[in-house]
Amino acid sequence: MPGIVEVPSLEELEVPQVKVSSAVLKAAAHHYGSQCDKPNKEFMLCRWEEKDPRKCLKEGKEVNKCALEFFRKIKLHCAEPFTQYWTCVDYNDLLELRHCRKQQKVFDDCVLENLGWERPDLGQLSKVTKVKTDRPIPENPYHSRSRPPPNPPVEGELKPAPYGSRLFFWNW
Repeated sequence: MPGIVEVPSLEELEVPQVKVSSAVLKAAAHHYGSQCDKPNKEFMLCRWEEKDPRKCLKEGKEVNKCALEFFRKIKLHCAEPFTQYWTCVDYNDLLELRHCRKQQKVFDDCVLENLGWERPDLGQLSKVTKVKTDRPIPENPYHSRSRPPPNPPVEGELKPAPYGSRLFFWNW
């Protein structure tokens, strides 16, 4: 037995859910990505370094809190244009944004005017960035094992296989 596994309590796991559809998430993705960039990257860094989701509950709650606050602001300031935009995306076959550029323009203008958020340039959110964090570095960030011992020296002389390679059935 490897040991006792500590499971978080239900109270630690309790967070208000972001109850939106995939069309809403896709329509809001660009602005959400720019507004909640730091908590999302902090969470992903924690998951990458720790390799244990239980150690990243605090960061996950921050991501959830940021998403809830983001959608509350959108609902308060730009509900109508956003509803038209995500509805257009939803009624599209493959949730493609290219068919809803008019609604996107109205939504982006509303967000810029009321919240001061500019839509990020294409590819801006996928750039590699360094994350400044206050978390301590994990003891073993790569969860690597100790190096195995080298192969023992071969005793005797190695001869080629008498009947050729075993990789091929026919040997001609």
